[in-house]
Amino acid sequence: MVQLLGTRSEAAARSFIGKHAGVPDLGYFETTHQGAAWFVVTQGIYPSRQAAQAGIAELPAVLRDSKPWPRSIGDIQGGLR
Repeated sequence: MVQLLGTRSEAAARSFIGKHAGVPDLGYFETTHQGAAWFVVTQGIYPSRQAAQAGIAELPAVLRDSKPWPRSIGDIQGGLR
């Protein structure tokens, strides 16, 4: 997965996804950060970090410029506990 955004606002996460509706495989999940709700917008499921990096290169420039980064499923699952 590629993380595109982290925000305290679920509405902001949904709005971000709506703004970029043409980008495939966008979604979000809720976790906790510093004791408060945190909503993380992700894109895609990639078989490796290298594949995720290649996926970043294919994103629209406005998303690439926001400095997205690859995240493993294990990392995300760990944050949900």
